[in-house]
Amino acid sequence: MGTTNPVITSMDDSGKVVHIRFIDGKNYKLQHPGNRIYLNWQRDFLSMAEGIDQAKFLDKAFEYCVIPDGHDFKPTIETVKPKELGVWQRLLRRFLDGSLDDVGEEKDTNVGRPARGSGSKD
Repeated sequence: MGTTNPVITSMDDSGKVVHIRFIDGKNYKLQHPGNRIYLNWQRDFLSMAEGIDQAKFLDKAFEYCVIPDGHDFKPTIETVKPKELGVWQRLLRRFLDGSLDDVGEEKDTNVGRPARGSGSKD
């Protein structure tokens, strides 16, 4: 069975470019659009009354922030497997909020729940 969390393989000093190995086994580059653009996006998908419109958020993030690395599969809401969608959602929120700063060498991003039955320590 594959990993349940993406793995960061490298990150630039600013945290705006992150290379990951996703749970589908493919490598991707995450490119932050910039703080001003991200704040403008939040106006489009964030409502105080209704919360986040996840479809709008993921559409923007997949289109502008996720770049295939070494392959040509471009993830979208329609093309990812259902079990991967929630992982992408958590990963992209953390990335765009700037909270993927716990990188060293290859690290599990632990964006989801801990793997069940995993008693090993890093």
